[in-house]
Formats: sequence, C-alpha cells, structure tokens
Amino acid sequence: MNRFHRLTESRRRTFLLAAGLAAAAAAAAFLVDTARTQWDLKIYMECSRTLASGADPYATQPVFNGDHFQCLYPPLIMDLYRPFNSVTAEFGEGAGERFWAVLKVASMFLMLWLWKARILRPGNDLRRLLFAAIAYGSPFWSDFRAGNAGSFEHLILWGALAAFIAERDYLFAALIAAAAQPKILPAAFLPLVLAKRRPNWGAFVFGGALALGAFGLNELVHPGLLKEFFLQLRDPAQPWHYERGPNNCAFVGLVQHALETAWRDRARAMAAAMRVNLVWSAAVAALTAWALRGLWSGPGTETGKRRASLMLYAAAYALVAPRLKDYSFLLLIPPTLVALESDAPPALRAAILVCALLDSTKAAAEKMGLGVWSLFAGYFKLYAVMLVWYALAFRSKKTLESPSE
Repeated sequence: MNRFHRLTESRRRTFLLAAGLAAAAAAAAFLVDTARTQWDLKIYMECSRTLASGADPYATQPVFNGDHFQCLYPPLIMDLYRPFNSVTAEFGEGAGERFWAVLKVASMFLMLWLWKARILRPGNDLRRLLFAAIAYGSPFWSDFRAGNAGSFEHLILWGALAAFIAERDYLFAALIAAAAQPKILPAAFLPLVLAKRRPNWGAFVFGGALALGAFGLNELVHPGLLKEFFLQLRDPAQPWHYERGPNNCAFVGLVQHALETAWRDRARAMAAAMRVNLVWSAAVAALTAWALRGLWSGPGTETGKRRASLMLYAAAYALVAPRLKDYSFLLLIPPTLVALESDAPPALRAAILVCALLDSTKAAAEKMGLGVWSLFAGYFKLYAVMLVWYALAFRSKKTLESPSE
C-alpha cells in the first residue's frame, strides 16, 4: 500500500510539473512582447535569412530598434534559425518568436530539473528556486527577454556536467563538444576529465576531436565563411568588444573600464587590460589546479569529488572568461548555492549572498557623489564569483557529497 501511495504521489508530482510547464510555455507563446523583446533572436533570424539567400551574413549588420548588430555565430549555428523563419513565413509575423519562447521556457524548466535531480545535493528547493530567480540580475529573465540562445547552450553544458558527476566521461566530452559549437568557449570545460586522480585522456582526445570535426563542418557546408567568422571576432572595431558593467561582468571588462576611465584612451586601456588578464588568468588557473589536487587527494567519494571539482572549475572559468554576459550567470547559480550551503565562514557566505543579490548599484553610487569611482559599483556579480571561487577553493572543507553517495 505504501509503495502504491508513493507511486501515486510521484505520478501526481510528474503530472503537476508537466501541467505547469505546459501553462508556462503557453503563457510565453501568447504573452511575450515580440515587438520589444527577443532582439538576439531577430538578429540571428535575419543573419540566417541572409545566409540562406547565398549572401555573406558577416558583411551585413542586422538592425533592431535603429541599432546595428553583427552576426557572431558560426554559419551552421545560423542555419539552426531557419525553422523559426519558416514558422514566421507560414503563420505570420511574430510566430517564430513565440515558438522560440516556448522552447526557451522548456529549456529553463529542464535546466532547473537537471540542477535538482543530477547536479545539487538534496536541499531546500524553494529557497534555491528563489535564489535562481533573483540572484545575479535574474539571468533566466535576461536570457528570455533577449531571446539569446544562452539557455540552450547552458542546458547542454549542464547536461555535460551531470554526465561528469555520473562518471560518464565520454558522454561528458560529447556534450561539451556540442555546447562549444556556438561560442567556442565552453570547450574550456573539457580538461575536467584530466583534473582528477586518474585523468581520462581518451575522453579528452575524443571530445577535442569531436569538437574540431563538428566545427570543421562549417567550412565544408559554407566554404569561405569560417574565415569571415574569425575576422569578425578579431575585429577591434566591433562594439561588443567594449561591453562592460552589468552587461559584461568579466574581470577583463572591469580592468578595461577602470583604465579607460583613468586614461581616456580606449585602445590603450584595452591592450593593458588584456595583459593584466593574462597574469590574472595564469594565477587563477594555478591556484585552481592546486586546490583541485588537494580535493582529489583528500577523503570522500568519487561522485562527491567530481561534483566539488566541477563547481570550483565553473567558478574559475567565469573568472578568466573574456566575456561574461548577464545571461552567462546561468552557469554560476549551482556553484553559488554550493558555496552558500557549505561550511565556509558565515561572514564569507553573507558577502557572497549580498554581492549576488546586489547586481549593480552604479546609479545609486553616482547619486551619492562617488563620481568616477561609481564604475566599481557595477560589478557586484563579478565580486560574488570571486568570493564563490575563494570559498570553494580554500574555505570549504566538505567534499559536497550527499549521505546516500
């Protein structure tokens, strides 16, 4: 009888979850303001149309609300936007955006489920959900409003990290190769299979070869455009190189912002910031490697150590990434929750929580008369990540495994 009751309860929860997902997806489809939101989607739908017509999307600048943007994805990724153009052509203006919104809601629900079921230890789900909704400037909302592909990329990335925890290294490597196709940077997670007691060189080589092979298909399907893609990325005239503040809380963005404010010379500030970032990245990498070595040589289960190492690695990745957009903080929610629930000193955990919730207070700092110093009030998300990394690397002694592991 008890088994039947538990089965009934499980089915009821599954039904309620499915009903909630369907309701949220329907609301997204019919209530989303397609005229003033989803700008990233509109840009790449236009890039996809240009590519489908046989023209060079990297030579164009799609316009949204009077502003010009660039096509910054590889050609094959832009091809993936064709179905949304087809839906719009078939069902009318805005239909593609609504279809995209439904998929976005589904991806976000799946990510939350993945965090609960495969990534985090058992804990207070309501408190965690509230934190995910409001911390780091609400990355779920930022991603949904922008219409960026970030939630899909992060869903694949977290699927890879779940496979890593489950000791399925080859599945991890394959999913990392997939996650790296749009923006390349997630390939930096591949060395996780080496950062453990018994490095899995086979999975590392497999993932690297798969990522390179899949990326090479761009040249096979769209000859010549891969060169244009890289020229676009390297072009210092592109304005996205100079995004900073809450929209790009990368460490290099903070340094460049501070130096440009002091010197009034953008080119000089950027060059100096990149040099500083090299030293910073080397230091973070060395200290993270040292902390991982200590973690793997200490007590605990394989699963617990894998979970702990990926949380620390994700925080370190965020500290050295050259670009950390607002929706990129989907990566930081689980590591931050782990740090907040760890045995790190209470003052450190309180500082993490405050910084993660503050996001940016630059406007308030300016009103208080802080002048140029106000720029530092726009990087609380970065400060939170620094504290999370410090807590996981040096201040938490738990192996982060659940009692059942």
